[in-house]
Amino acid sequence: MGVAAAGWLWAASRPPGPVVTPDPAGRVLLSIFALGDTGDPPRRLGRFLQQQMRVARALGAEAQRRPADALVLLGDNFYPDGLRAGEIESRVRANLVEPYCSFLDLSAPLSARVAAPCSEPARPIPLYAVLGNHDLDTAESAELQHEMVPDYVANWHLWLDPQVVELPEGVSLVLYDPSRLAERGDFEPLVAAVRAARGPWRILVSHYPFTGRMPSLAAERALERAGVPVQLQLSGHEHSLQLGVLEGPLRMLEVVSGAGSDLRLPRRHLEGLRFAARQPGFARVDLVERPDGRRLVASLVAIREFSWQLWLPTRVVARWSVDARGHAVAEPPSGAAAAGAD
Repeated sequence: MGVAAAGWLWAASRPPGPVVTPDPAGRVLLSIFALGDTGDPPRRLGRFLQQQMRVARALGAEAQRRPADALVLLGDNFYPDGLRAGEIESRVRANLVEPYCSFLDLSAPLSARVAAPCSEPARPIPLYAVLGNHDLDTAESAELQHEMVPDYVANWHLWLDPQVVELPEGVSLVLYDPSRLAERGDFEPLVAAVRAARGPWRILVSHYPFTGRMPSLAAERALERAGVPVQLQLSGHEHSLQLGVLEGPLRMLEVVSGAGSDLRLPRRHLEGLRFAARQPGFARVDLVERPDGRRLVASLVAIREFSWQLWLPTRVVARWSVDARGHAVAEPPSGAAAAGAD
């Protein structure tokens, strides 16, 4: 191997580090990591260069620097056609255990069959997932992810109907699939879930962002009928990092974190778009306490797009916060608190 090739290989193998941007101002009460569109089939060669692995290493480094309380996967967990029974162990091993080993609880009945890639010390946190469109291309995939994956990964949670998860500090996650509800022609289960969420902080989790088109448009109308405040939605589907602000009857901040394993130019922009970038990375949501009250702070974190770009650190490329009433405001990446409301 020549000197140039050896130098390139060394540079390419350098893992992304933790986030260098200062943390948001205030005392952090609760944190969530979120990323989607992560399920690329593993390559035989160059696995360590594959984007899912590079983003996952950055996520792990950030968790070492400042841990989170939950990890949320925003759909398209297994490309290209979802999960099949005959490959469940190989895909769980490659798409969950190998990249996210340090977050997983591998004490489930069948964990030993998939645990081999995991050599890191684990700090398991709850892992909540929703289904994406690619997860539904195989008829058995949804049921397998719901029923069988927990036999291998004890802290994996995925539901087929809208589900409320109550986290500490008054944070409620509402996980739902608008495409499934649209097929049934009934969005009342989403209305009921949002109303049942204790809050006061309500975070929606869906694969599909609000783009003014179906099925997300029907979900927006249902959320308006719910009549309770919702501050934030986390979604994927668009293979990019985006932030948007919904105004009007449904007032909230929206975060698209769909750059977990593949990049594409956005096909559709968010309603109320404030930021968009074709960069690999993940999102972090912090509930912070400040002298003027609590806010949810969403940070979009990007890693270098190409492994050899060693001069680019893992950094926050956009940061917005939202108050309990759904008023959103841009925050400087320096960590200083922003003033005013959008």
